[in-house]
Amino acid sequence: MYKEIPVAIRTIKSLPIIIGTGIIGNIGDLFDFSRYSSLILATDSTTRKLYGGQVMEALKTTGKRVLTYTFPAGERSKSLRQIERGYQFLIDSGIDRNGLLCVLGGGVVGDVGGYLAATYLRGIDYIQLPTTLLAQVDSSIGGKVGINFSGKKNMVGSFYQPKAIISDIAFLESLPAREMRNGMAEVIKYGLAMDKELFDRVNSQEKTKFAPSELMNIIERCAFLKAKVIEADETDRSGIRSILNFGHTVGHAVEATSAFRGQRHGEAISIGMIVAAKISERQGMLSQESVKTIDKVLTRFGLPTRCPEMSPRELLEAMQFDKKLTQGQLKWVLLQGIGRGVVNCTVEKDVVTEVLSEVCQ
Repeated sequence: MYKEIPVAIRTIKSLPIIIGTGIIGNIGDLFDFSRYSSLILATDSTTRKLYGGQVMEALKTTGKRVLTYTFPAGERSKSLRQIERGYQFLIDSGIDRNGLLCVLGGGVVGDVGGYLAATYLRGIDYIQLPTTLLAQVDSSIGGKVGINFSGKKNMVGSFYQPKAIISDIAFLESLPAREMRNGMAEVIKYGLAMDKELFDRVNSQEKTKFAPSELMNIIERCAFLKAKVIEADETDRSGIRSILNFGHTVGHAVEATSAFRGQRHGEAISIGMIVAAKISERQGMLSQESVKTIDKVLTRFGLPTRCPEMSPRELLEAMQFDKKLTQGQLKWVLLQGIGRGVVNCTVEKDVVTEVLSEVCQ
């Protein structure tokens, strides 16, 4: 069983998002591989051990030459050095512009594989095969690809859309609990910034584990929400797309301060969301009761709302490299209420410092 969601993006051809359970084995029926000379499975070391053999066998049923490019798991692979290795692999393998990159993994793999596809031979086709909840609800959708540079998150990259996104929920069955929590942070982000009904659904969930049918509905809803934003602001120029960055201003600073090792992306974003919620309350935009509700739901899903190992000064310094910095002024995504995100907000430094001091205690 699967669902195909047509995503209409104005500036490019539409692409399908296909969501289902146990569908990866039938990948040849879900996407047209006929035009491609070679298929390159791009993945990391952890994902290859878990799903590489299964996906390789599925790709081989297309009758195409199938190769595998594997790189080390972890944020450190989002580097120029790893991209150079990828270029060399593709050159040595004789991959031409008719090659197709099949990017299998979570957010890091999607960023590295997507950027490799965007820049090799000035761009070759790729498809996303996300294997984590975070990737299925967020990072695989929208075409943002890139790497870290000089210790700064996603400083080098491009907007480059895949030809398709195929999300097999069966991949999530073997996902560690921490990685499921990591993805739930992005689900909660969508609810807080864009969809109160989604937030209420998550908040009312007695158990923190969802059935496959519930996960399919959540992933589908998040895909629709993100697609709606991408249609309006594909390359993040008008500021509309920044609604997706709710919690990311401080979240990226937490990641950078921990050198991309101490915190998972979703965990860092969770801290960023509570900071943004507290700032919203101090700005008179959000009730204190709503802040307490947000804190409770994050905590119930095992996500952090404090970072006592960090200092406000460290986080403020890291925030100076945020991509949302415009003419020296940091633009915030705040909440006018649960489900009602507001973009391009300015906040006095004293207010930011006060809230950071509170969460760093």
